[in-house]
Amino acid sequence: MSPADKPQGFKRMRHRPVSQQTRRHYSVGTTNTMKARPKRSAEIQPASETEIYRLVAENVADIICVLDLNLRVTYLSPSVTHLLGYAVEEGLGQYWDQWIDVALTPDCAAIVGKAFRDMVASLNQGHEDVFKSWTTELEFIRKDGSTLWTESKATVLRSLEGRPIGFIGIVRDITERKRTEEVLKRSESQLRLLSQRIIEVQEEERARIARELHDQLGQELVALKIELVSLAERLAGVPPLRDRARAMLDLVERLDATSHRIAVSLRPEILDELGLVKAIQWYAEDFERRSGISCPVEAPVDEPILPRQTATCAYRILQEALTNVWKHSGASQAKIRITASDNMVSVSVSDDGVGLDLKRFPDTPSLGLLGMRERASLAGGRISIRRNRGKGLRVVAHLPVNTAQADTAATAMV
Repeated sequence: MSPADKPQGFKRMRHRPVSQQTRRHYSVGTTNTMKARPKRSAEIQPASETEIYRLVAENVADIICVLDLNLRVTYLSPSVTHLLGYAVEEGLGQYWDQWIDVALTPDCAAIVGKAFRDMVASLNQGHEDVFKSWTTELEFIRKDGSTLWTESKATVLRSLEGRPIGFIGIVRDITERKRTEEVLKRSESQLRLLSQRIIEVQEEERARIARELHDQLGQELVALKIELVSLAERLAGVPPLRDRARAMLDLVERLDATSHRIAVSLRPEILDELGLVKAIQWYAEDFERRSGISCPVEAPVDEPILPRQTATCAYRILQEALTNVWKHSGASQAKIRITASDNMVSVSVSDDGVGLDLKRFPDTPSLGLLGMRERASLAGGRISIRRNRGKGLRVVAHLPVNTAQADTAATAMV
């Protein structure tokens, strides 16, 4: 290929001086080329930013509503027809208080009305930074009378200079999400009722077994001891047989003590007969004897009058708390404190052990801790766990005294 046949572009790539005329020619050519590019881009883009915003607003699934400072609707996206069944023209030009009375349930209309009044008041008073935005769930009424749950957000609309010029609201359909939440709430409520019934059945079964151990088996063991005492006396002249009879008597006495201990652990009679304070004091003494951990009790002089469910719940939580102290804390002392008022009874267990990482506590796979919380919630109460000022942990159960109050609180939790 001769130099004359090479493309012009190759000539520009050669390193040689460029004449003034060539430079002018190159500059003009480059400018013409750059001017041509926006022309080609304009052919595939919308004509203006306004057109872009219009297309976005009219194609999103959410409702976009713009109000002026007098709360008059100046823009309403076409999605209002799809979600609510109203034509855009039915909302345009309407004042917001008129529109919400038609499109919202009364309770939600009151919420929105107050929110917008507060917004306007803050702007009128010059407190433009007081109101940023708010988001809430609102129940809308479709034109056909059906309802629609939404997540609605409103914020101040500002000019390029930052001056408030109105308000903008965005309404998103969350009906399916609300339906799913309701299903989950019903399932949780049913599970709580099932858990409560299981606990009640367990306590009833424990009480029944404890009574049979105390009454039936206890009476039979007493009868057996009487017979063995008589047998040992008759065999006094035969030492080997007498000693065997006495050994059998000792075995029966140990068996009687074991059955009594099992019966008490299943359902202590003292809890039903003398009340929660006496039962806790008895259990603390038994715990101290078995574990070697000092267990002082601070309690009111007068026994509080408690429903059976509340007393049982407090006693079981105390048992679990002391079991955790024994197994995991390495403590030398566990203080028990009982306080009671007309509405609430509280039982706290405070130890001087190694404590617990409270940051990891929500993820701690402890069935004991979960059991305490579940028992408390089913009784309408709660459990609080925190570090002591020195070392160790404090577990406190707060339980309502009134049964109706407990039922109300438990219902509110689900």
